[in-house]
Amino acid sequence: MVKGKVKQLAVLMSALFFLYGCAAVLLGVGAGMGIGAYKWVEGRLVREYPLSYARAWDATNTALANLRISISNSIDEGNKGNIEAVKRDGTKVSIKLKYRGQGVTSIAVRVGMFGDRLEAEKIHNAIAAAAGIH
Repeated sequence: MVKGKVKQLAVLMSALFFLYGCAAVLLGVGAGMGIGAYKWVEGRLVREYPLSYARAWDATNTALANLRISISNSIDEGNKGNIEAVKRDGTKVSIKLKYRGQGVTSIAVRVGMFGDRLEAEKIHNAIAAAAGIH
């Protein structure tokens, strides 16, 4: 009797785990996000761009120059990269790029120690403008 209850509980827990995972996928969690949509993750504003990695890298560097944000360090590994920069007021900016495949590159922007969403949006808008995306 107890063995049967344990088995039923195990099946129920497995079903809940499976269904929870499916619900997360249906809601977009873990399934990726649409091109152009923003996602706020741990102080970083992430957006997927319909750009090759090289175009995304160039647009990001152009945007930073246009915004007069000074690059202090950049690492370009061909399909992923990091840019560390400083705004004129001394606020640190961190940008991570990663090629996702099929002409899509993810760009994550953090402004300040804890993340300033409005300032990160300004940088994303400048990246989109530099890339010719409206």
